Amino acid sequence: MRFLIIDESGPFRAALAGMLRWRWPQAQVEEWDPRVQGNPATAHALEGCAAVLLDSEPAGEDGIAWVARIRKDPKAPPVVLLTGHGGEYLAVKAMKAGAADFLPKTGLTGEQLVRSIEEALREQEAREVDRTTTDPSFLRTSQFDVRKIGLPVKSPTHPVPGYRILRKIGEGGMAKVYLAERESDGLQLVLKILDPSLRKDETFRRRFVQEHKLIVSIEDEHVAKVFDQGFSGENAFIAMEYFPGGDLKVRLVQKVTSLAALRITSQIARALDAIHSRGIIHRDLKPQNILFRENGRPAIVDFGLAKDLSVESSLTQHGMLLATPRYMSPEQCMGLPVDQRSDLYSLGVIFVEMLIGKRVFDAESPAGLIYQHVHGPVPQLPAKLAGYQPIVNRMLAKKPADRFQSARELFAYIAI
Repeated sequence: MRFLIIDESGPFRAALAGMLRWRWPQAQVEEWDPRVQGNPATAHALEGCAAVLLDSEPAGEDGIAWVARIRKDPKAPPVVLLTGHGGEYLAVKAMKAGAADFLPKTGLTGEQLVRSIEEALREQEAREVDRTTTDPSFLRTSQFDVRKIGLPVKSPTHPVPGYRILRKIGEGGMAKVYLAERESDGLQLVLKILDPSLRKDETFRRRFVQEHKLIVSIEDEHVAKVFDQGFSGENAFIAMEYFPGGDLKVRLVQKVTSLAALRITSQIARALDAIHSRGIIHRDLKPQNILFRENGRPAIVDFGLAKDLSVESSLTQHGMLLATPRYMSPEQCMGLPVDQRSDLYSLGVIFVEMLIGKRVFDAESPAGLIYQHVHGPVPQLPAKLAGYQPIVNRMLAKKPADRFQSARELFAYIAI
């Protein structure tokens, strides 16, 4: 594995090299002085590189332009941009130019750098798959090693005809989750079996059926694939794709960089655009409902509270009570009609959580959270993240008219 470090400061290059060798002891680390050696893209020095670490002002020039020049070649290695200053504006420009990440030099740790590079390498691999496969369902149906997942199950209590349960991988108050195999073709997937008591709830039954109708109408790589949904005996079940990358709730604990937060937000905005363009709003967007595939790409799950705007339904009257107060929009909190801008508010709360690494709104009761959404001020970011405040102000505006007016507008503002 070969890395290229581009920076005028010899001591800083040496420090970065040490961080890389801590994770990859056998790696070849090449230090490059841009003022002496120029742009490596024009010197054909990038061939064989796994990743490039680039100063944001190499030789006093615009590092964003260097990123764009390097990434012009689809086979070029990922570029991590390192800066001693800058905020949201520079981060957005870096992402649009093709940078894999945007990291501050001050306080940078080996753990942060390594995590950033590993994520960049996974994304690069995913792009290679995109270029080489013609099957759009490839990433959704890839097999995985069942020996590494969950607990073996010899005789499940609630078998579902047509599926062979392999392992138990989770359990909540209202459902048990299994790794299963579809008997017709051997496809491995997740089988979620809900508590029998839910079947007696007529509102739940109608919402459950409605959810499946909404999901099957959406084909987008950032929306979870549901293969089957129905009733088996007294149990409702859902068969959906497996996400080895876990959920965003776990990543919030592990921390993400500001550029990673921007990228995830832009990808979720793209997914919301696919949903909203079909007249559907999610209404319960939260970190637990954002899962990651093995290639690191996120997808939205759980449309149990989603609403089809083209259909009048009494089911929507219950949405405010069932949604998660920590991520509800002010209009949801007040029981007012909601549209796609409500989902953008929820995404804004998630975006801020990714940036600051902790909950945005906190209270001892749901009523306290609702009060903060409706009457509390828009959260203010710490000084080092202040450049992102304009985005946050628009996403978390109390009035829908003051927010981004569509997921597409948000995506266009921050997307690569």
